[in-house]
Formats: sequence, structure tokens, C-alpha cells
Amino acid sequence: MTESYPIVEQRSLDPARVKGKFFWRKEYREHGELPRPNAHQVFVYRVDGEYVLDSAQRRLDEEQVVNATHVSLVDLTRDAEVIVELAIPCAEAEDFTMRVTFVCTVTHPVSVVREGRGDAQTLLRAYLKSHHRIFELGLKYRLDEINEVRRDVNAQVKAFTTLKPPVISGIAVELRSVEVLTPDEVRRLMGNRRSLEYQHELDTTQQRLDHSLTKERQHQDQYLERDRSGHDRLLSSDRQAHEQRLEWDRVHHSGVVGIEQQRYELERLADRRAFDREQRGHDRTEVTALGEILRENPDGVLANAYVAGSLDPTDFAERLLTENRHRAEIERTDRQARFDREHEERLYEIERRNEQRRWEREQSREERKWRREDHGLARAETRRKEEITLEVIRELGKHGYLDMTNLDPNMLITKLTGAPSREQLEPGSPAARQGALDDGETDDTGVREEDVS
Repeated sequence: MTESYPIVEQRSLDPARVKGKFFWRKEYREHGELPRPNAHQVFVYRVDGEYVLDSAQRRLDEEQVVNATHVSLVDLTRDAEVIVELAIPCAEAEDFTMRVTFVCTVTHPVSVVREGRGDAQTLLRAYLKSHHRIFELGLKYRLDEINEVRRDVNAQVKAFTTLKPPVISGIAVELRSVEVLTPDEVRRLMGNRRSLEYQHELDTTQQRLDHSLTKERQHQDQYLERDRSGHDRLLSSDRQAHEQRLEWDRVHHSGVVGIEQQRYELERLADRRAFDREQRGHDRTEVTALGEILRENPDGVLANAYVAGSLDPTDFAERLLTENRHRAEIERTDRQARFDREHEERLYEIERRNEQRRWEREQSREERKWRREDHGLARAETRRKEEITLEVIRELGKHGYLDMTNLDPNMLITKLTGAPSREQLEPGSPAARQGALDDGETDDTGVREEDVS
């Protein structure tokens, strides 16, 4: 409290002033002679050795106020705090500061003034000092052992006030709290220690954050490098697939051009042979016509020549024999030419069929080769997609996302890539059997000459 308790102020009063004369003479006091009370404060007058309580309701000209020689202003605050501080020696030639808080309530203002209990703090300090044990509690403790001192002092003061409660006339006293203030040296020491601990914690946290940042940066670099490698592999795979498609197109174009060239050569050969056959047919027609003329009357020509005298008998006979031989030779030649023509036609038909079958076999072989290459490209693309998908699943597994639900890897691969699963490419599967059928060889037997009718 900033002002004394419970007696706030005390004044000695001079004799009262007198106004009027003779029979109208009257004594009174001025307002300035008395203290100005608050609502919770009362006056106690000393009149003729007695103490009279005044609740600030008496007039200034009343007899007791006029005859009073002393006035005291008493504080009637209920449960007013009175703080007492005592120094307790410690083991380091320093002192602990004990602060004891009491709550006081004035129960009899007249007794307080009569007994002179004007300062409750002084009375309570004397009361605590009467317990000598309190001053020995801190002798075995250092300044930094303040908490142990607090427990001992608290227990000792409470026990003392319980066994021997403070008694002040006209005042009810109750112990409120017992404290031991932290010494300035300990406060500074603890403050420095906390600063060092905070600084250490900040440094540790900074190092942990730096380490975490470095680790995160390394992880990010590894992730970027893995993405870059995956992207390079993807580009390489796409480039290889593109080159394979270009090579396949080139081979296909070359095969088509070669087949067309072979077909053109075969057609040109067939046209040349057809022209030769037509020319030979024309020659045979002329020879046949001449032969028909000779067959109709070959001897008549010679006979007419003989009758005309153009031929002598010997020449006629020789010419007739020669003509007969010539006709026989022509007939033989015709038979041989007809046989050669039929044989040549059979050979041409055989060659044409063989060329047709060879061309069909080449085309079928090229188609099977193209299908095998397409199948190989499809399997390579499927393997590449599976590798990418497995890499994604592996990353998901590292982060624990696969533990959240049950996943079918084949179904996941089919959904992510749209490619057939590995079972479809295993031996014995329908796709594999179809590939085997596509890779099968056709009959490469040519057409024999005796097969042509």
C-alpha cells in the first residue's frame, strides 16, 4: 500500500474557534482543521481522554468535535493487502527476499487508535521476525537453489502462522501468500542462460533446416535427373521407332519397286514372246497358203511347164522329185514347228506360273517380315510403357501411396498405357499363336513342266 494502514492520518487539534458575543457566543471548527475522509474511512476523536467514533456524520459545531484534542482517520477497507518483505541470508553471503502478503480488516477502529496500531506492516514485520527459524532456512542453499528455498519458507511461514496466528488489536489478520523473490543475480543468470539456450535452439533449428533444405535440394536434383534420363530414354526410343518406321517404309518401297520391276520385266517378256508367236504364226500362215496352193496342184505347174517346153523330161522328173521332197520337207517342218510352238507355249506357261508363284512368295515373305517388324515394334513400345509405368509405381510405392488401396499391376498397366498386358505376349497366348501363324512359311514348290496340261 502507498499509504499507512489502518490509520491513514493523525492530527492534533487546536482549541475550537469562537464566534458571537455574550449570550450568542458559539464554538466551532473549520473544515480545513479535519482531514478529508473517503467513503471507506472514519474519524476517531479523542475527547477528555476517551475515544469517540465518528462516521463523518457529526457536524463541526457538535460538542465532541469541538472538545476533541486529536483526530485519527482510520481505513476500514475489507481484506486490505499488507505486504511484508524480509531478507533471508543464503549460503553465498547474499540474501533471499521473502515477501509475505497478509489481508487485514479493521474490526474495531477505536481499539486501533487506542492501542496505537497505526502501521500494520510494521507490526506484521515484527511478528515474522519473532520466528527466528525463518532466517535460518536459506543458509544451506545457494542463490540458484531458489526453488528449494521457496518450498521451505512457504511451509515454515504457513506452519508458524497456523500455530501462532498474528494478533493485532482491532484488526483481523489472515495469511494470503508467501513468496521468495528471485535475486537479481539469479534473474540475470537465468536470463543469460535462457538467451544461450534460445540461441542454441535457434542454431540447432537453423542447422536442421539447412540440412533438410540440402537434402530436399539433393532429392529434387535426383528427381530432375531421373526425369531428364527418362525423357532422354523416351526421345531415344521414339527416335529409334521413327528410324525403324523409316527403314520399314524404305524396305517396303524397295520391295514394292522390285516387285513392280519384276512384273514389268515379266510383262515385257510375255509381250515379246507373244509378238514372236504372232510373227511365227503369220509366217506359218504364208507358208501354209503356199503349201495349200502346191498341195492343190503341185504337179500341174510342172506339167504345164513341161508341155510348154520349158522343161525337158529330165528336168521335169528332177523338178517333180525335188518338189515332192520339198513338200515332204515342208510337211515335216510344219509338224516340227507346230510341235515347237506347242512346246514353247507349255514352257512359257510353266515359266509364267513359276514367276507368279515366286512373286507371290516374295510378297508373302515381305508381308510376314513387315508383320514381324510391326510386332517387334509393338512389343518394344509395350516394354517401354511398362518400364515407365513400373517406374511410376515404384515412386508411388516409395511415398507409401500403394498402401492406401489394393492395386492390380496388370490392370494398372493396361489403364495407364492402353497396351496389352504381358500375359497376352507370353508363349501360348492367343496373340502369340496369331504371331506364330503369321510367321509360318508357305509352300515354296515351283510348277513342274509335267504339271502343265
